[in-house]
Amino acid sequence: MPRSLPRFDLAFNAESLSALALVDRLEVAMVGAGRNDPKRIRLQDVELAYELAFVRLFTSWEVTLEQIFLRLMCGFNSGMGQAILCNGLAYSPTIGQAETLLLNGRQYLLWHNPDHVINRAAGMFLNSHYEQVLASAQQRLKHFAAVRHRVAHAQKDAAAKFDNATMALAGKRYRASRPGRFLRDRVANSNPPEQWLSMIASELESLVVQLR
Repeated sequence: MPRSLPRFDLAFNAESLSALALVDRLEVAMVGAGRNDPKRIRLQDVELAYELAFVRLFTSWEVTLEQIFLRLMCGFNSGMGQAILCNGLAYSPTIGQAETLLLNGRQYLLWHNPDHVINRAAGMFLNSHYEQVLASAQQRLKHFAAVRHRVAHAQKDAAAKFDNATMALAGKRYRASRPGRFLRDRVANSNPPEQWLSMIASELESLVVQLR
C-alpha cells in the first residue's frame, strides 16, 4: 500500500515561524535600545535580519520541493493520490535511488527557479498535481526567487531583476535595491497590516499545504 507524504507543511510552518520570530525580536530590541547605546541595534541591522530570515525561509521552500518530488518518484501518495510516472519510468524503491536517478550523474539540482522545477516535473510525471500547483503560482514564485537571488548576489543583473520583482509585487523600487527594505515594508492595503516577509511566508506555506 502506498505511503502518504510526511507532514512537510508542519515542518515548513515551524521554519516560517522561526524566521518571523527572529525579525520580531530584533524589531522590539531596536525600539527598546537607548539612543546613546553604542551597541544598539540599528535599522540597517534589522533590514539585514529580514534578508537572512528570508533566505532561511526560501531555503526551506527549496528543500521541501525536493523532498516531496523524490517521494512522489517513490510512489508516495499526496492528497491527490499517486503521481503517474511518464512512460518508461518506474517508481523508485528508495528515496536514495530516486535521488540518484534524478541527479543523473550531477552533484546537485537547483530548486529556486519555478520554470525549471515545473519542467522537471513534466519530464517525470504525467500532468501531476505537483506541476499544477507550482504552475498556478509560477509568476509569483519567479518574483520571490528574484528576491532570493538579490540577497545572495550583488551583480547588476540580480539588482535589475529584483527591481522588476518589487515593481510587480509592490508597485515600487527600493533604495539601493536592498531586499531587507522590501521585506520589511508593509503590503499595501493589507488588512490587518502585514509585511512582505510575512506575506511571502504565508503564500509559500499555502503552496506546501496544496502539494502534500
